[in-house]
Amino acid sequence: MQSERMYAALKGLGKEVRLVMLPYEAHGYRARKSLLHVLWEQEQWLDKYLLSDEAPASDAQANTEPSVTE
Repeated sequence: MQSERMYAALKGLGKEVRLVMLPYEAHGYRARKSLLHVLWEQEQWLDKYLLSDEAPASDAQANTEPSVTE
């Protein structure tokens, strides 16, 4: 719930935000697919904001089907 509120607040301020909620996961990640997806999300963020001026090279989905709100 706090993540959704933070997302809504930032979106309301016109900020670029992304909320990813993985299925069957609570506060911590246990499933291997979830851990791999979190690592993929982090890599995409690093590529986008730290390594290049362009968008991430790959928008391919990981092994999970998360709920993504942009």
